[in-house]
Amino acid sequence: MNVFKEMVYAVGKPSAYLQFLKNKGGKVFGYGILLMFFYYLFSAVLPVGVIGVQSKEVLHVFMEELPDFELTRDGFWIEEPFYYKTEKSYIGLDAERYYSEEKIYQQAWRYDNIIMIDAEKLIVKQDGKIETMYFDMIDSDYYLNKKLIMALIPMLYLIIFIMLLLYFVWITALFFLGVLLVTLPGLILNNLLKTNLKFGQIFVLALYGRTLPLMFKGIVVRMCDMLLFRVNIPFFWVLNFGATLIYMYLAMKKIEEQRYSSISYTY
Repeated sequence: MNVFKEMVYAVGKPSAYLQFLKNKGGKVFGYGILLMFFYYLFSAVLPVGVIGVQSKEVLHVFMEELPDFELTRDGFWIEEPFYYKTEKSYIGLDAERYYSEEKIYQQAWRYDNIIMIDAEKLIVKQDGKIETMYFDMIDSDYYLNKKLIMALIPMLYLIIFIMLLLYFVWITALFFLGVLLVTLPGLILNNLLKTNLKFGQIFVLALYGRTLPLMFKGIVVRMCDMLLFRVNIPFFWVLNFGATLIYMYLAMKKIEEQRYSSISYTY
């Protein structure tokens, strides 16, 4: 049975779990890695890709239209005032004026993200927070200009790639740790149902039993977050691991039923 068919059966056919017990360690490990890869696509790669597409226009404006500028402790210089806005973002760079608090909060109310720089300060709004930094507060050797930022962009892509890679390793390690933890109450189910399964076999049931909870969390919850429709499920972790235990219970019941039916058939 190929892994994609196993994913379907792991969700909708508990009786197939008896066949999963016949899989060798390499295939079971590969199933877990593939399951996490799909979760990773929806939880990390797709959101980052969406952000990349949304910021593509802003990056183009920065590289092609933004005038040369310099930012130091002594102040801010730009060739000419620069203003740019979208439905959610606003950039206003003007070394010849001073933004009043009224102007700052007026723009902050209208846009989710703002960057405003005047002759004396930098104002940034992100994640609902407004932060202001006056130039006389920064270090004397601080220097920033357009050329320096453009030189850092390739480095930024590399950093994002490394962070995505480390994130995949991290969530995969947490996944297998979670499977190990849910195997422990599986031992109790094993004793109660008298299925006489070994620890490794219960681990396999737990791993396949994580399929539906991960699909729900990776696809439904993450997609809702991307659509700005935040899903808040109280005690989600209880439901998450509880669903896995239900699959393990149903699988053990099927295993025991098939075992008794095979004994009855022999007699």
